[in-house]
Amino acid sequence: MENIYRLILLFIFLSSCNSTCAHKNIEVSELLSIAAEKKSIDYCKLLNSALSGNEDSIKEISLLEFDDAVGYDHGSVIVDLILEIGEEKYLRSIFMISKEEKYLINSYLDVGLIYGNNPKVDKKDLKKYLS
Repeated sequence: MENIYRLILLFIFLSSCNSTCAHKNIEVSELLSIAAEKKSIDYCKLLNSALSGNEDSIKEISLLEFDDAVGYDHGSVIVDLILEIGEEKYLRSIFMISKEEKYLINSYLDVGLIYGNNPKVDKKDLKKYLS
């Protein structure tokens, strides 16, 4: 009987751990994964495609809209994505977006630079490229 309880606890533990993903040096929080799933977005697949250099995926992931704390996590992912693929590739991918879309990305960059935990970023000002 005790073994059954251990198996149940193990199952609960393992099932609670598989809602996050990580690609290369970018970790996607559980909160962000859940919010994307609620919007029927396969965030990890989209991120993986963006990391491989797919410009449509880079633009698509950059223009996703998330509120509150999820937006902070998404901003950190965007900053990390830019660091992985390079500023030039990123800017080429989002070149033809509207002013409102630039504002959205700018907001994510602000929080991603401030609240992200990437030691490679020392408050870089990527916003100047989005003006």
